[in-house]
This record gives sequence, structure tokens and C-alpha cells, in this order.
Amino acid sequence: MRKQMAGVLCGLLMAAAGVMTAQADDWMLSDNGKHWMYMQSPDEPVKDEWIEDGDKLYYVDSKGYMKTGWVTNKDDGEKYYMGPDGAMAFNTFATDGRYVGPDGTGVEEYDKYRKAIKAELKSSSKTKKSKNNKNAASVPQTQQYFLVADLNRDGYRDLVVMCGEQGPDSLLKVALWDPEEKKMQLAAEFDAPDQGAKSTLYLDPEGEEVWLEMTEPNGNMNLFQLMKGTTLFDNVWSFTMGNDDQGYPRFYMNGSEEDRETWEYYMSKARQERGNTPLSGYLPVTDENIQVQVDLVLDEREIRMWKAE
Repeated sequence: MRKQMAGVLCGLLMAAAGVMTAQADDWMLSDNGKHWMYMQSPDEPVKDEWIEDGDKLYYVDSKGYMKTGWVTNKDDGEKYYMGPDGAMAFNTFATDGRYVGPDGTGVEEYDKYRKAIKAELKSSSKTKKSKNNKNAASVPQTQQYFLVADLNRDGYRDLVVMCGEQGPDSLLKVALWDPEEKKMQLAAEFDAPDQGAKSTLYLDPEGEEVWLEMTEPNGNMNLFQLMKGTTLFDNVWSFTMGNDDQGYPRFYMNGSEEDRETWEYYMSKARQERGNTPLSGYLPVTDENIQVQVDLVLDEREIRMWKAE
């Protein structure tokens, strides 16, 4: 496919800009030995032209020097990336970190997305304190872990950040890509958890919907469902306990008082709806893991998705 796309592009540029076809012995180094030049004759370099050599495409500037890096084609106004060898590159990352699509041009929205993911990971590493204890000293986070996956089934991969001493056991952040606003939207964010409190993401039994479960040491539980195609968690189930004036326990489901048997029945039902499969695949937050998980070469579907914006 890459060669096919390159061939199509070469044909378009040849039609639009009069691409020249190079011969094996037409390339020569400049007098200072720093630049390759394409010679029409021993003393006549080609200038300001696109040159096809085999299945590769090159550009020489107004001095006749072969260019590397980003080059603007004066005929269509597009910027094309020429690799370190001078040949137009496809489906790769430029030396400045920008992504190059299958037509040799940049994919700006994908670059914005990757930058936003990395910014969220960086901000998660800052020291936090519990909201419920304003006098508590700031507590450095333990090892952080992250997962990049399409949580709301809109085609874009989202971000989950967790922390823990022995592994990912405490949720810190859920951020989802908003294709309309072109930025990451925080769907959930947590400070250092209180003792015994826990927040976990689950995948429902059909493997389609993501649920956020928040539990407290006293048995209170809230379940939020991530709405498909949105960046919002909807509070579907709420189970809380309290005591009346005489100290007798009271049980509440979604704000309404229930007897204990009914309360426990619907809590079990809610957990069945939530499913018993916590999201998995978290990796430690390291530069290497971030690069592997975030800086991905795009497939054809993803190219269409990002270019469509």
C-alpha cells in the first residue's frame, strides 16, 4: 500500500509540477561535499524541481541542493516530508516528532492528539492531596500506570491513569478525546484516595460499555456508566448507608430508602450489569512505554479518521 500511495503521489506531482526522471549517474555531490545535486550536464544542476528516481521522489531547491525535512510544494501549497536520505517519506514520524501520512504530508490532528495525551500524563505525575482532608500534607504518587484504549466506542483511543505500589489499584484520571473540541476532556479525576476508598473501571459482560465503580470503607457504592460516543459518566446506581437518630442503620438506593434485603438485591443486580472484568493492560508510565503506546503508525481507517477532520 505504501508503494502504491507513493506511486499515486508521484503521478500527481509529475502532472502538476513536471517531475523530472533521474538516471543512476545524474546525482553528484556539491563542491563543498555537503549536498547532493541532480545534474542535467556536468555544470548544469537542476534547480527548484521534483525528481523521480526509481520509486522515490526528491526535491532540489533554488540552489540545486537536494532537500531534507519539510518542503512546501509551490503548486498545491502542501508540505511534504523528505527523509534524511532526501526521499519523500510515508507513514512514519519526522525528526521533529510530527506524523507523516501515506501521501507524504503531515497529519496535524493526530499530532495534536498525541501531544494532548502526553500532557495529561505529565500533569498526572504532580503531587496531589486528598480533597476530603484539606490539612493533609501533599503525598507523592506511587508508581503510575496508564492505558490507552477506545473507552466510549467513538474510534478514538482515550487515556486512563492509575497508581499503586504493587500495581495499578487506584484510579487517578480518565480523559477522553473530544474530536469536535479537538482536545482531551476529563471524564473523571481523583486525588490521593482516602484510606479504604477505591475507584475501578470495569468492562460490562458484553465487552461494550465501560463502568466506573467508586466504593468507600463503610459500604457505600456508586456506579457510573460511560455514555457511548460522549465524554460523560452517567450516575446509574447509588447505594449508601446511614443511621437514624437512634443509631439504627438506614439503606438508600438512588436516594430512596429501602429495606436491607431490597438494597442488597439491587446492589447485586447493579454489579451484574457492571460486569466482573476490570480494565486491564496498564503499563508503567515511562518514556519508552509512552512512545510505544501513543506514537503509533496509523492504519488506513485511522488515516481517514484523522484526515477527515
